[in-house]
Amino acid sequence: ISQLRFVPASGFTGSVEIPYVACNSSGDPIASGKLCLGIVSAMEDFSDITSSTWCYKYVLELSDADVIDGYSDGTFKPDNQVTYGAALKKLIMLAAGYDEQKPVNSNVFSGYLARAQADGLVSGSVNLNAPITRLAVSQIAAKAMGLSISNLSSVRPFTDTTDPYVQALNAAGIVEGYFSNGTSTFKPYNTLTRGQISAIVWRMEQAQ
Repeated sequence: ISQLRFVPASGFTGSVEIPYVACNSSGDPIASGKLCLGIVSAMEDFSDITSSTWCYKYVLELSDADVIDGYSDGTFKPDNQVTYGAALKKLIMLAAGYDEQKPVNSNVFSGYLARAQADGLVSGSVNLNAPITRLAVSQIAAKAMGLSISNLSSVRPFTDTTDPYVQALNAAGIVEGYFSNGTSTFKPYNTLTRGQISAIVWRMEQAQ
């Protein structure tokens, strides 16, 4: 491709996928794929994120849509851990279509927890100020999106978890695992960073 020009409709922001087919000199197709573009109204200038940062696309698009924001010093801090409360708010209210939830006690995220518990997305005691795990995020996200855990493939995608919500979310292309030495793991009890949550929320919104 020597030149590609894409002009979005006036006022459009979001993601665009342009399918392509590559041909050899004889005109025979040899490869195909998609060009993925993110259209934003303004480029947010986070001092600690560049175009080479792995979560750059997710952060910029979600920031432009006012889904996430940075810190007052102009940073985003993509490697900072995410608390249960912050993840719950982003996953439920913004990514899964829930309305704003007012606090029911002194914790700013308490209203989201109350709604999540009422809707069966979360059970048991929860520390909203503690880091959230990959397993908890997957369970909340899959339930909030209404993903079915019936008729899942008998082939498990990960060797370290059989959780059906993780499998359903993986099948939907929203979470990925770690591949090393021929083994694919999910690391369900690892905590999540702001960059990782941005990727999950972005994929959820694309799937809605």
